[in-house]
Amino acid sequence: MITYAAVLIATMFTAPQFGSAETGWYSGDDRCPPPRDNGTYSAPYRALDHPRDYPTFPDADKPGWSCSYHREDGVIVQYGDSRTPQQQWLDVWGDHDVNESP
Repeated sequence: MITYAAVLIATMFTAPQFGSAETGWYSGDDRCPPPRDNGTYSAPYRALDHPRDYPTFPDADKPGWSCSYHREDGVIVQYGDSRTPQQQWLDVWGDHDVNESP
């Protein structure tokens, strides 16, 4: 019974972490601090993870956040993607009928 309770408690604490992994906000660094989640930008989105799911969620038509700069050694550092999730999806999966069933 104690083992069952321990597993139940561990599951309760880890479940929210797994659910929020896909909705994580943007990362950045000192020169490109990420924006606040204030509704100005869409949430980070990876079109490759959604081959048949055209984004229709709230704010899917808002641009994503992006920031880039040249480091002193000449490397370009890029964070985010300024395209909307809908633009990203169309760029990856094409401009075919998004309502087409599989």
